[in-house]
Amino acid sequence: MTRKELAISIYDQIKENKLGRDNKLPSERELANMFQVTRPLIREALAMLEAFGIIEVRDRQGIFIKEKAWSEISLPLSFLVDWPLDILPQVFEARLIIEPKAAAIAAKRRTQSDIEKLKETIFKIEELFKEDRSDKALLGEKWNSIFHAIVVATSHNDVLCRIHEGIIRLYERNVSSFPREKAPMPFEKWPKEIWMEHAGIVDAIAEGNAAEAERRAYEHVFISQERIYRFTQSLGLQFFVPLNGHAKEDELHARA
Repeated sequence: MTRKELAISIYDQIKENKLGRDNKLPSERELANMFQVTRPLIREALAMLEAFGIIEVRDRQGIFIKEKAWSEISLPLSFLVDWPLDILPQVFEARLIIEPKAAAIAAKRRTQSDIEKLKETIFKIEELFKEDRSDKALLGEKWNSIFHAIVVATSHNDVLCRIHEGIIRLYERNVSSFPREKAPMPFEKWPKEIWMEHAGIVDAIAEGNAAEAERRAYEHVFISQERIYRFTQSLGLQFFVPLNGHAKEDELHARA
């Protein structure tokens, strides 16, 4: 049984109310015994289900089933791929379609509370890039994800938020699978640049400038894609080629 087949089996049992009690699934060990598979395979199948909002794994609490209505939306996306590295260009293409439009909508619908949350993430990211600490990269990635989630959440469109959540989980899983001995995480390599680009998006949203928010969000995702493309090429990794082409050196500097 592959992880994809196992994930489908678990999903089917959740959907048919045959698995889980009070919205909580059995432990990894219990699931491995039930499905007669190894725990690593269970872990991979659960990661697939979690990435698209079907379940949630909480530290020291267990594995919980999310709202089934959202699971129906998430499932088709979850089984299009089986986590190959070459899915990353598709992830960026999806982000280029969704995030700029979400930022434009956010500029029109933002509330004072939204603006305060966005500015708080900018403050946290700025603090991190100025500090020297061992967990800087991990915290940077955490706040980077929070920032993008809040921008989309500021659109006040729940369906858009759920779709974006699945895309970002794909991004995080793929980036985290880079060979860490050679490849630092994005925030570890470009902290100041990421902070400045995020700050520009927040300024445009706070000002209610939809066109500028859309432009800045598009450029941020485009530049992020280009950075990863150039970086993976420098490491001799050939799996990542942007689907929409990539910028020449002078074009990248002009955008930055």
